[in-house]
Amino acid sequence: MRSGDTPVVIIMVMLIGAVAAILIVGLTLRYRRRELQHKERLAAMEKGAPLPALTDFEQRAPWTPRMYLLRGLMWLFGGIGLTLFLLAVSSATHRPRSASDRAFAAQRMKDFGGSEEQIRQVQNDTSPQEGMPPGLSVLGLMPIGVGLAYLIVYRVEVKNMH
Repeated sequence: MRSGDTPVVIIMVMLIGAVAAILIVGLTLRYRRRELQHKERLAAMEKGAPLPALTDFEQRAPWTPRMYLLRGLMWLFGGIGLTLFLLAVSSATHRPRSASDRAFAAQRMKDFGGSEEQIRQVQNDTSPQEGMPPGLSVLGLMPIGVGLAYLIVYRVEVKNMH
């Protein structure tokens, strides 16, 4: 790992951790709410009291073709956003080597017993610093494909209804 990659790695780990924390908290809260509703309904059944009214979650409309449209659009635009994000990170990580990067690499080469010619070559290296490969942005094609599949199913379902 290069010295310039550390901030990018830290930011990515923090973002992944934040998303994971939000998902865990959301799922835990939903589970506890459903557990309390279940206990409430069981207590009402044991006492012979009328059951409490169902919540919005339990009264949701059955699956409709519009759900395919919604999910298709969510997956499609999520995939497009992921692709654009990965392309932006890729372009931001390809930059000219700074003087401090070249000095650090030369010092490291010197510490490991590099020859004077190798050290001079590292010091004069002005080639762009390699970063995240742009090809990694094709990962966004997976959610785009899922979104397009949902949209195709939506279109077929709408045609079959008419």
